Formats: sequence, structure tokens, C-alpha cells
Amino acid sequence: MEIVVREVRVHSGKNWKVTERDFEVLKWIGRWNGVTSAQVIREFTERGLHPSSQVVYRRLRGLVALGLLDTAQLAGRRSAAYWLTRGGMELVNVPGNATAPNVKEYHHDLTVVDLAHHIRQVRPDDQLVSEREIRARDTPNQYESNEPTFSVTTGVNERGRRYPDLVAVDDQGRAWAHELERTRKPRPRLIRNMLLYVNADHIRFAVYWAFPDLLTNVQQAAEEANKSSMELGRGKKIAVRVWNSEEEGTT
Repeated sequence: MEIVVREVRVHSGKNWKVTERDFEVLKWIGRWNGVTSAQVIREFTERGLHPSSQVVYRRLRGLVALGLLDTAQLAGRRSAAYWLTRGGMELVNVPGNATAPNVKEYHHDLTVVDLAHHIRQVRPDDQLVSEREIRARDTPNQYESNEPTFSVTTGVNERGRRYPDLVAVDDQGRAWAHELERTRKPRPRLIRNMLLYVNADHIRFAVYWAFPDLLTNVQQAAEEANKSSMELGRGKKIAVRVWNSEEEGTT
């Protein structure tokens, strides 16, 4: 029997019950800058926490009615997007600021959620840390934590930081940064970004996932970065993988 953890009265006069499984959904959504309904369904039906997509949709509607989630139909996306409100963040103790998906970044951010799903399938024992979680750990005025952070310094006044799209920590405690490249960047900029990981002692390896039409440019940048890494005696620290756009089918 599922435990009810909170009962909230909404404007219609009805009482909505927030359950343990709702808590799990809210905490997972809070790890990201936004997720689609299809991604929520995939996550929680695969984990067996919800039996069907209909149940997930019903719970999402209830959490929106409670004011714990916000939702919108984003341009170019088949599924509605969801993100935590301030009330939702406070309820499940998610650090950071409550923000809606960035209009310039949401295609990228939603694809990173798919990338995380792919990595978990390939390496199920790795612990995944999202960019939002890394940023929260790096912001002491919002969140105090003893957990390790995985940003890297840009060397700009010793204050600039670069945040990986995703980090996977393996069973030996080694951090693998993952970056998704879905828009073209000048090769010198790519090389500079890669060298930040080359010079970061706390990052074991960086994997760049490139959309097919960007693969050659990213591979050539990685060759230059690895050449510098070898000269520094750090070995090869940059790998390139093609991102199969079919993985986006759920978004």
C-alpha cells in the first residue's frame, strides 16, 4: 500500500494526496532544467514505479493542479514539458532557483535527459550527476553541501567555471564528464573547452557526444586536444561518440 505523505487542498475544493511515488517523480524532475511527459513516462514505467502512461499523465496533472509542477508545450516538441515550481522544490528539498526551461537551450537540455537515459542503460552502476545539480553544489549561498563538485576552471580571473552537461561517477569514484554537441562551434573554441578537461585532475575522462553532421568537426578538435594531453603526460582524455538522434524519439 502506497503511503500518502501530504494532502493539499486546491482551488476547486478537492483534496489531492501527494504520495511517495509522487515524491520520486518530483525529485527526478528537479534534477533537470525541464523534462517532457514522454521522458517521465519512460523513466517511471521502466523502473516499475508506475504501471502505465495513463497513470503517469494523471499524476502529472494532479501535481500541476497542486502548484508543484508547471507545464507548457514547447515549440518543436511533441510532448508537453514539466518543471518544478518553487513550491515543488521546497516540498522535496531540491536546491537552487526555480526556473522555466530556457527558450534558447531547451532542445539541448531535453536531449541531455535522453543522453542520461542512454548512459544509464550502458553503465547502470554509474552515478549520474546533472548540470543543475553541479551548479547547485557550486552555489554556497543557495545550497551547502559536502558532495564533490565537477565543474572545471576556465582560468578567467580564477573564477570562471565550466559546467559539464552531465557527469558519471564509476564504482571507483572516477568522474567522467559528458558533453552534448548539437550545434556547430568553431574548432578553436571546442579545443579550448576540451583542454579544460585535459587540465582538470578531478575529471578522469571527457566524452563528447556529437550529432552526426557535427561529428567530423568534433573529432578533429578532439585529436588536437589529445595531442596536447599526450604532450603534457596526461594520456588521452577526450573521446568522441556519435549521438543517435533516434534516441530523441521520446521527446
